[in-house]
Amino acid sequence: MKTRIRTDQRDASGFTLVEILVVIVILGVMGGMVVSAVSGVTSSARHARTKNIVAVIDSVIQEQYDSYKYRPLAVEVPDLFKATGTNALKSDEIGREVLAREAMRVRLMMVRDLQRMELPERFSDFLNPPVDILAACNPVKIDGTTGVITGTRQDPTSRAPLPVSWRGPDNPKRQIYNNRYVSTATVEHQSAECLYLIMATSFVGGTPAIDAIPTSNIGDTDSDGMPEILDGWGRPLGFVRWPVGYFDPNGNIDTSATDDFDLFRVDFVNTGTSDAVKALDVNTSSGYARESPWPLRPLIVSAGDDAEFGIALDPVGSAGTPLPAFNYVDSSSWNRWPIDAAHMGVESGGRTPPSDYYIFADPYLRRFIAANDPTATGRSGTARRLPGEVLSATDTSEAADNVTNYELQVVK
Repeated sequence: MKTRIRTDQRDASGFTLVEILVVIVILGVMGGMVVSAVSGVTSSARHARTKNIVAVIDSVIQEQYDSYKYRPLAVEVPDLFKATGTNALKSDEIGREVLAREAMRVRLMMVRDLQRMELPERFSDFLNPPVDILAACNPVKIDGTTGVITGTRQDPTSRAPLPVSWRGPDNPKRQIYNNRYVSTATVEHQSAECLYLIMATSFVGGTPAIDAIPTSNIGDTDSDGMPEILDGWGRPLGFVRWPVGYFDPNGNIDTSATDDFDLFRVDFVNTGTSDAVKALDVNTSSGYARESPWPLRPLIVSAGDDAEFGIALDPVGSAGTPLPAFNYVDSSSWNRWPIDAAHMGVESGGRTPPSDYYIFADPYLRRFIAANDPTATGRSGTARRLPGEVLSATDTSEAADNVTNYELQVVK
């Protein structure tokens, strides 16, 4: 007897192609959900790790920054010694005096220069030596006939700008940075490398501050021989000591307040003369540079998830070109103060000043702003950006996910 097999009968234990495709789709969706969840957790973990690293660095830098408010400075002012050569006392002088306001201005210039060298954001900050500080001195005269001693405080034309001895031959911390600097260093991630130098040479409770940074967040991503501090994504952090262009959405910046280091308003721009404003070339129309300095808090920033800072870590010139080699004490351009009767005093009776100007570190980049003023003739459409300023005024999305120390504490 022959058994007939029906060819159209299906095997009940098998799966159709449609069923297999449905299962594949379901597994794909579930896998995508798992990957998305894991990715979200990873991103949150990186964000949290970055905030912790930024907080550690901020505590060290802010403590050092605040210390300049009361830091003692070994200063030998010109009225305590008799200068020689062209600056020697004349026959009708018994000495010189530095007025209290002038002494405070000298201290302000010293503090700013110390910040530049000891809290560097770029290699040029510590590669350049201390600036030569000058003080406008008023001679104290004696009448050779009557013996009457008279002062010259009310006579600006009698003042003589004399050098002040304040830090000896050099700054100790600057020398340490120079010893760690290598000739192969590049400026690509110099702010993160400067952060490493600061942390590696600072101590918290007798322990090196760098020990608080996980070793996995220290690297050399540009292979230039200079270690960098990295964020939770493994990318170099950014550091701006004087973020004069930064806009904080949390409202931590009060531009109407007085500079923490200039409570007596002795900055040159506060001399009250139109000459002083002109000399600094303050561009108030930009909305960033103002006549009266305001408190600046060092900015530590991570580029966040999108790997884009979206803000200027270096000054950007009118051509839109970043200036990583910018030098805060460049004698040929940005920070020069005229020596004349209105500002420093020029004596016409024989003594000559060191030059017609002298260099000082200006956190507010007032001459740089003037040189790149978008309102000036021939500079229409300038792309100038100040340190901390968003790179595009119309597109702030790149900076939106940045992680900064400004988020850690609301300063009112």
